[in-house]
Amino acid sequence: MQDPDFFKRKPIILTYPTKILMDAQIGALSKELHNISIWPESMPSANATNVFYYSSSSLVSYLLKQGVDFKLQKSELINETLREFGFLSNKSMIVTSPDVLHLLVNRKAYKGSKRIQNLLNGAYVFFDEFHLYSNLKNFPILIQNLLDGMATKIVFLSATPYKNEELQQIIEKNPTEFVHFKNSKADNKGTIFNYPLEIEICSFNYTDLNQNLDKLIELIPKSEKPMAIIFDSVFRLQRLKKKLEEKFNDKFKIIEWSGFRKDDALIDDKTIVLGTSSIEVGIDMYFKTLITEVSYWTSAIQRIGRVGRKCDGKVIIFTNKNFAPYLDKKDFERDDFENKVLKEALKDPSDKMIAGEMFRGDSYNFLILDEDTKQVHSYSEAIFAMFTITERIDDWREKTFEEKREALEYIGINNNQNKYLLQDKIFPFWGIVKGKLKNKYTRVSAIYSENDNELIISDSENNEYTFYDYERSF
Repeated sequence: MQDPDFFKRKPIILTYPTKILMDAQIGALSKELHNISIWPESMPSANATNVFYYSSSSLVSYLLKQGVDFKLQKSELINETLREFGFLSNKSMIVTSPDVLHLLVNRKAYKGSKRIQNLLNGAYVFFDEFHLYSNLKNFPILIQNLLDGMATKIVFLSATPYKNEELQQIIEKNPTEFVHFKNSKADNKGTIFNYPLEIEICSFNYTDLNQNLDKLIELIPKSEKPMAIIFDSVFRLQRLKKKLEEKFNDKFKIIEWSGFRKDDALIDDKTIVLGTSSIEVGIDMYFKTLITEVSYWTSAIQRIGRVGRKCDGKVIIFTNKNFAPYLDKKDFERDDFENKVLKEALKDPSDKMIAGEMFRGDSYNFLILDEDTKQVHSYSEAIFAMFTITERIDDWREKTFEEKREALEYIGINNNQNKYLLQDKIFPFWGIVKGKLKNKYTRVSAIYSENDNELIISDSENNEYTFYDYERSF
């Protein structure tokens, strides 16, 4: 029998790929554990289970609340935060993302990295929805470094256990146990979660806002609710949400679940949830109909899993691919449809266009002002694939603190400047840009030249942007 005090002596690291999943886990822990202290909402206690909610947003909100000294260096800011947390009890837990572990363990991004590694020595590390990271070149390196250092055991969780060759080799070299969950059967024993699904495939250029809107207006009234509509792009969601509200708000309740916003509302037979990949993984909602954009087979499988959990359902796939050659019959077993149709018709994740899912240490962060919605977002270089850039600050890293504030005003970012400047202090931006969303996305590449201290972003339409890498302390 397992020693009941075993986990009291072992720190636990729970990692999730999206903020929505981290928030959901924090909520679940608050309900399940009676004596719990969750930072930054409350300070740690010697007698409690102390949970450190470690994300860029929690760090920024905490430091702003405390009154940040912008003269401090990045390492000093984070060290002060870690010192206050302190892991005072022998029941400690971190809820974070693989991106943060990558910065701490692979990159050793600041001087406190060694300290937190010592605090978490012997940890049990959980990677939920790990398939989203499997194809990243530094994910296998992270796993190996954890095994060589702080981790006692690593647990991978995913309904789509996609692994690249490097990760598979690491798994095979270590003592491993696989836990399989077979498809449930329609009997009265236990939970049924794989009800029959009707599939409809709509092939068209779904990144074109007008074509997408026309198809949604056609399908929404005749589809059963509650309904989920999952977009590949939060920026497309924002634009179409406004149009759909104008058309349907008197008939349906339209709410948003994305990486930028989560509307907490009761889901009923008049609800339409507009989401992104944030509800593609790990969110247990009840839907009768799913309309989803799909480009990659792993994502398609995950999204289809959002419906058919409590009753028969319908999935409507928006794709720019021709599925006809793969539909040789009308009825498919679920495994056959996923493995013989989706895998054949859709792209492999290894061919993925940059989409903001890379480790922060492997991607290049920008601050963008959306010219149409006037909203400001922190995003990776994928913005150059999705936006036509109309204005940019390419010497951001050469500027002093006051010069950066003036640059924000020049671009048109007048609100929440301290928040963005603090984000820049902890996770430095490469530049500030303003742009308009494209109807057709392009592929982008990012090349950093150490000799010239510059980052060059180019896209498949032969546009090129250079950003300079001289970072000044302020």
